[in-house]
Amino acid sequence: MNRKAREDWLSDLDITRTHIFVPAIMSAGILISLFTLVRDALHGRNRRGHSRRAALEAHATAHHVLTGEPAHRALAAGLRPRAGYLLAALSSAGFAVYVAIGATANYFRPNGFVENIVWLWAASLGVSMALSVVAAVCAVAFLRWPKPARWQLPLLAHSPLGQPPTAPRVVSVLLLGWAAALTGAAAAIFTFVVAGAPHRLAAVDAWVAATAPGLDGLAGLGVFDPLGPLPVYLAAVAVIGLAAVRCTAVPVAYVIAAAVGLLLDVGLDLLVPRDRPVGGAADSFPSGHEVQALLLIGFAPMALLVLTRRAWLAWAGAALLAAVAVAAGLTSLQTGAHWWSDMTAGALWGAAAALTGWWALAYPRWHRHCGDCPLSVPHHPGATGLLRLPWRVEHTVRWAARIWVPITVAGFGALALVVGLPANPEGDGVGGRVAGPLQLALLGLVAVGWLVALRWEAAGALLLALAGSVLGTLAALAYHPLVSLAVALVFLAPAVGFWLVWQHRRTLRAIAVLAVSTTLLLSGTWVGALTIYDRYYGPAHPASTAPILPVDRVVWSWAGGVTTESAVVVAKLAEGARRARLGIAPSAGAAPVRSSPEEVVGADGVVRMVAVGLAPGTAYRYEIEVDGVADASRGVGELRTAPDGPASMTVAFGGCARTGSNGAVFDAIRAIRPDLYVITGDVHYGNPAENDVERFASLYGRVLTAPAQAALYRSVPVAYVWDDHDYGPNDADASAPTRQAARAAYARHVPHYPLAGGADGTIHQAFTIGRVRFVLTDTRSERTAATMLGKQQLAWLQRELVTASRSHALVVWVNPAPWVAPASPGRDDWGGYPDERARLAATIAGAGVRNLVMVSGDAHMVAVDDGTNTGYSDGPGFPLLHAAALDRPGGVKGGPYSGGVFPGAGQFGTVSVTDTGGSSIEVTLTGRDWRGTVLVQQRFTLPAR
Repeated sequence: MNRKAREDWLSDLDITRTHIFVPAIMSAGILISLFTLVRDALHGRNRRGHSRRAALEAHATAHHVLTGEPAHRALAAGLRPRAGYLLAALSSAGFAVYVAIGATANYFRPNGFVENIVWLWAASLGVSMALSVVAAVCAVAFLRWPKPARWQLPLLAHSPLGQPPTAPRVVSVLLLGWAAALTGAAAAIFTFVVAGAPHRLAAVDAWVAATAPGLDGLAGLGVFDPLGPLPVYLAAVAVIGLAAVRCTAVPVAYVIAAAVGLLLDVGLDLLVPRDRPVGGAADSFPSGHEVQALLLIGFAPMALLVLTRRAWLAWAGAALLAAVAVAAGLTSLQTGAHWWSDMTAGALWGAAAALTGWWALAYPRWHRHCGDCPLSVPHHPGATGLLRLPWRVEHTVRWAARIWVPITVAGFGALALVVGLPANPEGDGVGGRVAGPLQLALLGLVAVGWLVALRWEAAGALLLALAGSVLGTLAALAYHPLVSLAVALVFLAPAVGFWLVWQHRRTLRAIAVLAVSTTLLLSGTWVGALTIYDRYYGPAHPASTAPILPVDRVVWSWAGGVTTESAVVVAKLAEGARRARLGIAPSAGAAPVRSSPEEVVGADGVVRMVAVGLAPGTAYRYEIEVDGVADASRGVGELRTAPDGPASMTVAFGGCARTGSNGAVFDAIRAIRPDLYVITGDVHYGNPAENDVERFASLYGRVLTAPAQAALYRSVPVAYVWDDHDYGPNDADASAPTRQAARAAYARHVPHYPLAGGADGTIHQAFTIGRVRFVLTDTRSERTAATMLGKQQLAWLQRELVTASRSHALVVWVNPAPWVAPASPGRDDWGGYPDERARLAATIAGAGVRNLVMVSGDAHMVAVDDGTNTGYSDGPGFPLLHAAALDRPGGVKGGPYSGGVFPGAGQFGTVSVTDTGGSSIEVTLTGRDWRGTVLVQQRFTLPAR
């Protein structure tokens, strides 16, 4: 099931019962632990318990033989570090109280989780009592340390209370282990609260979300983001990778922790679907950004310590990274990218992963093979080498890897110059701001890894693998995940070559760690690529169930340009067709069939047919006749002519759909049976970049043959203006190389109204339905740094708005670019053209236009404004409806909007007019989703002209 269509997996639970889950789960785990402890103490089947008991009893016997003192006194040599007893006492006591309170409260609470289940309540209390005993024993051991009570001495040998006399008493390992366990438990509990009882955090989340945007000083802190546009992240990862020169354990631990962090992020994203405060392109919980930032804070300073042996430098690095991570977190809150609880959960999970890494690295045995590591210890090498390579083969592999890397870097550089780097098709987020520079920096990191591998093969191979994995993941911005995996393999190939040479001098354990790390890198690449590809190219809501009609004589068709007496139908015919004409008759069958003149089919198979002499306000059924034979499948459709005079109507609006979308939203639009469907731009996300009409024809074909869209277009006439992604590259303007091809393809393939800019000019147009005037503007093909519309279109629009407002009851301006936005040079909306916006607003206010409604797209949201925020002159504003996204992930642009913002996919809007011919009309602006849910609605009355 698609990510955006998932239902909350805890939505059906009774929240009053949820707080028993954690005690119940903990109780099960504690019972297992107690069973293991009892088995160890009473039966001696556990190997470590047997070893501990044998060592302590042998030590006690030897002490008695040598000194004559009672043997039991020597058992005190098995004491663990004092801090361990304190931690065990506090933890056991805390868990005992928690389990007892949770079980008792739920037993006596009406509808409690264990209400009237006596055995489960008793078992929970038994667990609590056992934990209390453990807590008491550990507390006494802590207080009496290093002279335990006599009754405790046998327990040192017969239970985990003690340890062998020769075991190292490393307090740091113990403290780190408990810190990691407690932090992980806190992260799990916090996640459970967010998923199962979000109301407990809603007040804090809402307060932070409302307060942070007003703290403008936080916005500038984003420049310090360790994972942002500055190369802090790459520098930190490079430092961690270089640490392999002295300590291979640190970079390996980081790779594993980073992969675990990514899997946690993806897994929790699936289990806890949650929108961002301002919408967004992905689910919000937890903040994966914060998870990775905490891992950098945890491992980069440790790498500095390994490389420099200067603790102060490591502490300084940790403080610096912590400061920038806090700054980045504050920026995320200020911009509404995450909720406070998202950031907290990310920080907890990241800290737990980092502490777990520290705990593992604190064991000296992981450093037995380090060259000059502060934690390395003398060791005796074990069996080395997994694959025995003859000297000549080893020599060949080494040199092949050394030659492969520069060839690969040069090849990717050439592809970047010729084809371009993979980029986010929407131009926002990571893909828009960072992906290009990041990929170039990663190629630089590959070069650094190659240089390092000339001297230290393992460290260089690690850098190559890391850079290649990230490059492969980013390739999913433009290509299928299999291509991403292939890109990663291209860089992993020389890394594996260096590893094959390196493994001759390493133990089987080191080689196993290498294999696990490589597997994690490839798995991380695959998961990351799937996530990115799904984000930018996958469906953002459930698919339609509309059937795929067979091709008879017509491949696709759609109707538009509907007036009171005419209609335009454009179709692509099957190969070999020569002539075609349109047969059209009223659906009720009360009037004779009319046929358009026979048209000669062009070389591209596209034919444009115009039916004239139709009756106003009448539903018609049409069929396309090809070479004298009527098509019985895709060439059959319906339309309704415009009424002549007052008439009620519903017009649907939508924009922003992935190329060839087959989303259920198109079924929802068809289900309301609108009189007209207006596409507000981005009918596809093809992002054409060449002046090639055939490329546009192919993209139109993918749109018009998608079953759900095809069914809609055969049922409802359309009007359509483009935005950037269906006109050219992201944020395209008049300088786009596609300008002429886009205009030619539009004129050829779209059933449009008469174009005011001419067949080879802008595609702005206007038409009337009943007493409503629709005005569609082209905000792309004449756009420059100085103007959004161009001089001629601007003058036309001003005249049209003023004239139409005086002759019609309502004027609907279809403006693809967001109108409500702060003035700022370079913005891709009207905020980037404040003078032109003010000029239009002054024209509207000066002419006394009070019957204008604007409908916009581009922003992936539904929003309504009652005019509070749309006025950019001394006069009042006008109502505004944003209607998107059809099938793209949700997002927010501009604002504020008086009726609120509803980012998401599978959304569209309607403008309904109730006009009975009286002195006023009623207008209703509605935002809807693919389920039919009304998200927002604004209703008002206007005097009729």
